[in-house]
Amino acid sequence: MKTRDTSGTIEVDGETYQWDLRRQPRPISGGRWEGVAITLRHVDFKREAIVQFPPPVRPNGRPDVERQLVNLDHVRNAVSAAIEAGWDPASRGKAVVFDVDAEGR
Repeated sequence: MKTRDTSGTIEVDGETYQWDLRRQPRPISGGRWEGVAITLRHVDFKREAIVQFPPPVRPNGRPDVERQLVNLDHVRNAVSAAIEAGWDPASRGKAVVFDVDAEGR
């Protein structure tokens, strides 16, 4: 399910997580692009995870520069992937950054 919202909550394994759209796709040096980035945190804790998706590509191989909708299923996958990669939402410290694939895995 895709949404135009820039924030919301999702449930993963019976736990509720807050998500916020941190960045839309944007160009970086060298003609490269960064993809969408989403900030995640458990509603009861403050430790954040930032998940970075690859830049979307059009069928012709060029970067899709249009504003992207957030796919909530991919955000759920990203929460699970971040936890599997070692993110502990109940711990303290700086936000942890994870790169995921286009489906949030």
